[in-house]
Amino acid sequence: MARQKYVQIESKNALLELLREGRDFEKIYLANNAYKDPKTKEIVQIAGERHIPMERVSRRALGRRVKTSNFESIVGLMYQENQYGLDELLDQLYEAGQQPFFLVLDHVKYSQNLGAIARTAFAAGVNGIVTPIKKGNIFTNETARISMGASERIPIVEMNLFTAIKELKKNAIKVFAVSMEGKNYYEADLTGPAAFVVGAEDVGITSGVHERADETLMIPMREGIGSLNVSSSTAIVMYEKLRQEVSGK
Repeated sequence: MARQKYVQIESKNALLELLREGRDFEKIYLANNAYKDPKTKEIVQIAGERHIPMERVSRRALGRRVKTSNFESIVGLMYQENQYGLDELLDQLYEAGQQPFFLVLDHVKYSQNLGAIARTAFAAGVNGIVTPIKKGNIFTNETARISMGASERIPIVEMNLFTAIKELKKNAIKVFAVSMEGKNYYEADLTGPAAFVVGAEDVGITSGVHERADETLMIPMREGIGSLNVSSSTAIVMYEKLRQEVSGK
């Protein structure tokens, strides 16, 4: 792995999914008066079986630790193991015989969209998300909650987007920009190694990134609607690719 970080998982649903998958936690904090619901019981059971340290704290102390507005009675501090270099990730995919399927996020910034994109991307079989280098993590405890843990289960690559697109194309991975003009997405051949580039909520894909793509795709829509939410657009093109792969286009 390129780096070792921690992420605080503040959603009971996300915490349970990640524990079931076998992810490693440094510690799990449980409120003294936590409800003994089935999910909490399963979390405690799995943590006990795997000897993950658990600490009971007052609800007030746990509330001070929680960073999101959505308060939970149980919080996990997880080792973040999904940070990769692009070359490292490509080597692993080729060794495993997997077809590269990437998303490139050109300054998408809202947690709600990032979480939704990560959840759908993980479900669709995307095996890497490329983002610009940021001072802090683009995927946070909030995106982990919204994506129900998917943002911590999909490989993340932080690097210069120009360099990333150049490297993807060098590896025969076709790069599609999803924009407001271009070929109808369902008319393009999306089969094979591919990467979809989606842009920021307010300005879309930056010109320098856009001009480096191999092809531009658009999603047709009725007059009077300028664009879809970025997470919706991303879901549409990802699942069109899956449809074409299954049907042979």
